Amino acid sequence: MKCFEVECKCGAVRLRVDVPRRGAGTRVVCHCKDCQTAARALGAQDLLGPGAGTDIWQTTPDKLCIVQGGEHLRVLRLSPKGLSRWHAGCCDTPMMNTLRKATLPFVGVVLGAPDVARDKITGPVFAHAFTASAPPGTGGPLKDVNFARTGLGVVTRMIGAYLSGKSGENPVLGLMDAPVRVLSLEERKASTPA
Repeated sequence: MKCFEVECKCGAVRLRVDVPRRGAGTRVVCHCKDCQTAARALGAQDLLGPGAGTDIWQTTPDKLCIVQGGEHLRVLRLSPKGLSRWHAGCCDTPMMNTLRKATLPFVGVVLGAPDVARDKITGPVFAHAFTASAPPGTGGPLKDVNFARTGLGVVTRMIGAYLSGKSGENPVLGLMDAPVRVLSLEERKASTPA
């Protein structure tokens, strides 16, 4: 089985993602204002690529292993009912996103800087989403690519996790006591790109 690892900037938090077969996940670059806002709120704009995009591997939590530093993981939400944006509290590195209801089998692992060995496992970027939010002149694509197919892939993998019984294999459920910070309206406005 192939796998790759991601770690926070200071090395205290490390995640492993198993990729047992093609189709176990999808590599998406998200250009939405929420991803940009979260990166800015955490002081992690350096992780944004061309078009202010966040490189994400979308899969199911049974493929995820928290190798070290789970006690450092924190949740940032842009609103009380928003996406759970997990980051390393030690250095504010974005690590992964889960749905607010963590029992739903979805995780988007933030890939960060290019890594040749990892990129051989994940393959090239399959989709670009919410490109209308990319700042002009920053090298982002002009339109969304494979957005609908990506959504279908997420739903298909979630259903597969339920049917196989793997939806309960979710290391995030063991972190439900992690501190959660919800941005105030003022903080969100200050971090939202113009």
